[in-house]
Amino acid sequence: MKKLIILLLSIASGVLAQTNSEPRITAIDGYAARVDDHVITYGDIREHVAPVLSQLASRYRGEELARQMQRLYIEGREALIEEALINAEAARKKLTLPDEMIDGEVDSIIRDRFEGDRALLTKALIKRRMTFDEWRQEIADKLLMRVFYNQEVMQQAHVSEEAVRAEYERSKEQFFIPFRVKYRYILINKGVSDEEQQVKRKQAEDTLKKLQAGADFEAVGKEVSEGDPSLSPWRDPNDVKVEMRPALRDTPAGQISDLIEGEKVFYIIQVESRQEEGHVPFEDVSESIRKTLLAKERDRLHDRLIKRLSASHHVERY
Repeated sequence: MKKLIILLLSIASGVLAQTNSEPRITAIDGYAARVDDHVITYGDIREHVAPVLSQLASRYRGEELARQMQRLYIEGREALIEEALINAEAARKKLTLPDEMIDGEVDSIIRDRFEGDRALLTKALIKRRMTFDEWRQEIADKLLMRVFYNQEVMQQAHVSEEAVRAEYERSKEQFFIPFRVKYRYILINKGVSDEEQQVKRKQAEDTLKKLQAGADFEAVGKEVSEGDPSLSPWRDPNDVKVEMRPALRDTPAGQISDLIEGEKVFYIIQVESRQEEGHVPFEDVSESIRKTLLAKERDRLHDRLIKRLSASHHVERY
């Protein structure tokens, strides 16, 4: 409980500690990392991860909350280091954006986040102790970072049709479709006494003849079935009663089975639809595969970019 209280106070007051490997939640705000001359503070990390912190506090307690917060702060620190690396590289290359592009982004944010009201923006900046020019520069830096990242990663990521097809063939078993059926059935209990069993058998046989003569299966089922005659969802025959399986496998779609005799009941089955065993066609899953491969390629390019930038700039973690 004591640890939980400390954690929750840390969320509210920004009490964080520093270590060479992991942020810890025990000391006042300080340096978390440095990229060249750019310092990343624990306050920066806290602001970066703020939207997720409240979710963690509502989902976890005690030691698990501590672990989740530690993980979140580490991820937040690394994300800010990557942002700083990209900004540092853009500055080293003296990349700039036209003022019209920056002003357009500023206007878009004011319109979308502040309902077009600059007074609301001013109040928000006062809370952050920022001037408009400082905020505009922050927007410009983020926009430049996005443009640079798009050029280095997003626009470089491509997946060929051959790669998509090869992945489909490699993971084809993931797209296997087992044999399935949709069906209705009529259930008639056999009864207990010999006399009752004779009556029930005749009822079952007469019901089958009626259906074979063209009577509506659903209507007859509602009239005589002692089970649920409604249409089933797609089912694997292996998941139903053993005595019903042969009829489900062998009866064509739209047809009625013969009378099925179980230990205590009679069944009559109508197979509504059959889905034969096979694989999802390539055309139906190619786009999903493409998106997965594209995401992996972007991750690879991202990691390569960060590795290259880390070698070109000085990074310290405190």
